[in-house]
Amino acid sequence: MSSAASGQDIWVAGLNHGAHDSTAALLRNGEVVVIVEQERISRRKRAIDEPPVDALRVCLEHAGRKLEDLDAIALGSDMDRLAAWMGLTPEERSSVLPYDDPERLFPRDVFGDISHPPVIPIRHHLAHAASTFWPSGFEEAAILVMDNRGEDTATTLLRGGLGGMETIKAYGIEHSLGLWYRIATQYAGLYSKDGTAGKLMGLASYGRSGQSVALRHGPAGPRWDGVPAATRTGRAMPPERTRQLLDYFAQNCFPYTVGVSEETMAYADFAASVQQALEQTILGLCQELHDVTGLSSLALAGGVALNCTANGRIAAESPFDEIFVQPMSHDGGVALGAALEATRELRPELFRRQTMRHAYWGPGFTDEEVAAALDERGLSASALTTQELAGRTAALLARGGVVGWCQGRGEVGPRALGARSLLGDPRKREHLVRINTLKGREVWRPLAPSVLQERYDDYFIGTPNPFMIVAAQVRPEVRAAVPAVVHVDGSARPQIVDADNAPRYAALLRAFERETGLPMVINTSLNSAGLPIANTPGEAVDMCRAMGADAVAVGSYLVTLG
Repeated sequence: MSSAASGQDIWVAGLNHGAHDSTAALLRNGEVVVIVEQERISRRKRAIDEPPVDALRVCLEHAGRKLEDLDAIALGSDMDRLAAWMGLTPEERSSVLPYDDPERLFPRDVFGDISHPPVIPIRHHLAHAASTFWPSGFEEAAILVMDNRGEDTATTLLRGGLGGMETIKAYGIEHSLGLWYRIATQYAGLYSKDGTAGKLMGLASYGRSGQSVALRHGPAGPRWDGVPAATRTGRAMPPERTRQLLDYFAQNCFPYTVGVSEETMAYADFAASVQQALEQTILGLCQELHDVTGLSSLALAGGVALNCTANGRIAAESPFDEIFVQPMSHDGGVALGAALEATRELRPELFRRQTMRHAYWGPGFTDEEVAAALDERGLSASALTTQELAGRTAALLARGGVVGWCQGRGEVGPRALGARSLLGDPRKREHLVRINTLKGREVWRPLAPSVLQERYDDYFIGTPNPFMIVAAQVRPEVRAAVPAVVHVDGSARPQIVDADNAPRYAALLRAFERETGLPMVINTSLNSAGLPIANTPGEAVDMCRAMGADAVAVGSYLVTLG
């Protein structure tokens, strides 16, 4: 008997089951138990065309539940709605959009020959909105969802309150912000399926805006000015839509050539123009949303909400007093949002609203597992207290070492937040070059700092954020002290760290401050180019050895590599 039928707690799993970023989230009465991204288990970046089977299996194992124990499975997209928009026949629907096929999601060889719980599809943008509004802590808020596309929309404006969310306005995919930005990365020669939007954002700071890049916000919402009107024949936007925008860029934007990846810096002014146009368009949407709602709080989600620079401008220049950006704003986040909405629909009396103060919702590990992983690899180390581990790691960093940091439950979303991180000393610019080189990243790309929450204002001007998702300016008087985390435009995307949510990481920052006088370290994700972030202790050790890091602190153990 399910828990809902017995009047007990309600258990709901949410899935992002689409073509990329597949993810599973498991909730009890609306509170997060665990979230797992499929790529962290399969080890294939962004889990392209993978159903979240392993992610769901690991969620259930973590919670000690079985599939049949769940009251519902919520899906973060409505494939029937998408099929209707595409004009598919029932026969075409099953082959073109197989993503919600039960045999794909709940294969017998993984979950056994059992009946799966009821499956509830949630509209994609509603799931995005739920993923940010309900965890925001706001009693009421304006909500802005921006991505490549949902079923039939690409930008949605909503109002959220304790009674639920309502859509104010939705803009179709013909002028999608996410699609426009993706095509811009193609023009700059930076696009790949495993995610490259951050490269264009980083490149933008090296250039000067002023080129005509088509995008603007007007009375009818976002528009691609100068690009032929969108048409649709049969089943989706035609492929020439991408070609039309690329041709526009090639006619109007230096270097007037598509995708010369060997000459990245030639596209710096283009990138700056794209970033400026995106920010102005988003600020226009924020003003539109504020004019309609009159609210002081804003919650953001969708892939476009991962643009840290734009978020920094929203925090500083929009009419909203406070903002919340969901750290899983990409499509992985709809697993959480779908589960939240389904829980509210099924058992509103049991729904508990939970403010998201950290992102450490992935699986964890024990020191016994760490010891076993080290033994398998012929490595030895002694277990340390938190203070010993923090002190020795800080000393290594202060001597210029690069150290992997694998602690506790993994963070969710694309940004490492001190659970599966690669750390360095921000006092020398050459440390940025070395870390980027070890990871196989372009050396011009910026690295971010983690800073003790109570010391944020000493170093940064902007809105503190625990998810490394809102850009800020580094105070001019301290830039020379931390050159490795200062971008060319004087900005950074700092993560604040507090002892309540990340006690071991905070201890490390305090130890590093005792060593150097600085309460911050370089923090980037513990992965190499093209690979997902490390998940297990063994993966963390292997990744650090392969890339040439100096040491890895995993659980209570500090292992020097060489």
